[in-house]
Amino acid sequence: MNSSQERLNQIAVWHTAQEHAKIKAAIEALPAAERSDELLSLLARALFNEDEFPAALETLDGIADRSGDEPWYCLRRALTLWQMNREDEALPWFLKAQTLGLEEIDELPGTYFPKSVSKWVERAEMWAPRRVKMKSFEAQRRAARSKQPMDAEFSAQDLAGLWDDSEYSLSKYTGATPTTEDFAAIETELGFRLPGAYKSLIQLRNGGILARNCYPNALRRDWTTEAFSVESIFGVDRSKPYSLCGSRGSKFWIEEWRYPEIGIAIADTISAGHQMIFLDYSDCGPDGEPCVVSVNQESNYEISYVADNVAEFIRGLEPSEDEELDDD
Repeated sequence: MNSSQERLNQIAVWHTAQEHAKIKAAIEALPAAERSDELLSLLARALFNEDEFPAALETLDGIADRSGDEPWYCLRRALTLWQMNREDEALPWFLKAQTLGLEEIDELPGTYFPKSVSKWVERAEMWAPRRVKMKSFEAQRRAARSKQPMDAEFSAQDLAGLWDDSEYSLSKYTGATPTTEDFAAIETELGFRLPGAYKSLIQLRNGGILARNCYPNALRRDWTTEAFSVESIFGVDRSKPYSLCGSRGSKFWIEEWRYPEIGIAIADTISAGHQMIFLDYSDCGPDGEPCVVSVNQESNYEISYVADNVAEFIRGLEPSEDEELDDD
């Protein structure tokens, strides 16, 4: 048995034991000249199983011209795109894998994932058109919104019933009235201009838990969430753990929880960190006017468009049905 076959046998053993990090380390340690297309495809599988989906896709891109007609390549590319919430792009690769004769799948962990290509095709055929609609909705909203910095003031009606005045909210979230220097220091540390509407809000109350804690989803379909949950708004008092630069602030969620580097984590939700509200600067740059998005960590950091800007977001918050019932 040659060393190449021994290596493949060892990778098979590691895969069965779900020791995917060992596969990744072994293949990445090889000189580039020794990384065959087969090994790179197995590296992509290991990266997939380690939830490193962008890296898996990049690896598959590197061998696409030589392996694009191999059934296992098609499957791995389809699965990776699916996990990246790109179901519309995954569908043709599932169909190609099926056309090439692949049916049974033995390389996905656990019992959650279907073990046949035909089941994946069924899923993708259902979700691909939905993803197209979601992408179209977001693209239209992003194209139409103003990305230039803007100021906004809030009326008493805008903020009526907004905050929860509980002791926990005041002790963990709400800080002292900020100064211009406080805002400037936060902007310097995070690398983004804070929206004028956010500053106006925080000057009135420097963060806190919300009583109006739901934002209706503008994309209303029977397969979308009805509203986005919002637990609190982060202020700028660093002494508070739940503030933009506090111990549970924006950098914490990006560095420790691997949230995407699209801007600033501005609010948490009832999901205990598994879904966050972000200011998204990806279409306006660090000095522009960000939109507001929801990022779902449990759906591989799926980004959902929420509001065009902070002012629209704050004014649109509503009490949840549970809160309304509690008030009766």
